[in-house]
Amino acid sequence: MDKDDHDAAYKCMFSYPRAVEDLLRDFVGDEWVEKVDFSSLERINGSFIDDKRRRRITDVIWKVRLADQDLYICLILEFQSKTDPTMALRVGCYVLNLYLDLYKNPKQYKLTDSSKLPPVLPIVMYNGAPRWSAPLEVDEMIDVGPGRLPDFRPHMRYMLLDQGTYQEQDLMGLENVVADIFRLENAENPEVWRSVLRKLLRYLAGPEHDGLRNAIKAWIINILIPAKFPQFKWPSAQLEEAGDLQGVEAMLKMNLDLWGQQYVQEGLEKGLEQGQANTVHRQLLRKFGPLPDWVEKQLSDATSEQWEEWGDQVLSASSIGEMFKQPEDQSAFPTFPQ
Repeated sequence: MDKDDHDAAYKCMFSYPRAVEDLLRDFVGDEWVEKVDFSSLERINGSFIDDKRRRRITDVIWKVRLADQDLYICLILEFQSKTDPTMALRVGCYVLNLYLDLYKNPKQYKLTDSSKLPPVLPIVMYNGAPRWSAPLEVDEMIDVGPGRLPDFRPHMRYMLLDQGTYQEQDLMGLENVVADIFRLENAENPEVWRSVLRKLLRYLAGPEHDGLRNAIKAWIINILIPAKFPQFKWPSAQLEEAGDLQGVEAMLKMNLDLWGQQYVQEGLEKGLEQGQANTVHRQLLRKFGPLPDWVEKQLSDATSEQWEEWGDQVLSASSIGEMFKQPEDQSAFPTFPQ
């Protein structure tokens, strides 16, 4: 999957007010969310970020009225294979640049004569496989130092949404675009996709959601399906006919049997391989006793073909050395009677 394509697809989905509203309502969780006037959501151009830094960050900025003041929401989307230890610094620079731009261009941002700048909520959305482990606060990255030096460390925190930490049972009851996007990306069973799509079609049925439905459809077809089922080639004619999420749901229904068979077959193959491995491992232990660490290492790295080969050899082998390659730093293999 191309990272730039994934970035663009997510950025497109979060360019619609409904997605941002659902994000704040069910994933932020603070009491002040109830005071937000969601009808005032306005997309802001992040022109304060230069092109070099923009290539390293996918941003979506919104302004919304919170009681009697503006609130700026910075969505920072991260699609990479590992945690970024510099994220707190990156977010800090990003937010400070936004504040500088607000201060320099009050008319552009329709600021009042108030002497204080508006609050900003930076949210980092991460969908990598390892759980996020980087600091959430800038001052956590800075040595404390003696005396009063700790008082002068900068304090800036971001909110983290680590997609992989959300469980299906926590999300399935929500009528929420963000929750259903997470469910689609986390699901391994195609039947879950159909369930989620039917749900999305129900609560995004109005014409005001046409753009968001099309953005989700494009993400599913161009990003999600190739990532989840790389072995399955969706016919181009079907892609052209999928005009909306309704068409995607229909194609899923049409191909569900094939995908389901592949899903079940993959599970059966994994189960058979694991069963074969367990059997051969037990036979080795019974015949040769406790196995050296270097043998266990070869077993843990084995392919299904190797397990099958060892299964044939274990009955006739008189020593570990007949079955496994001896590392150079190991002593001679003991010979066991047949």
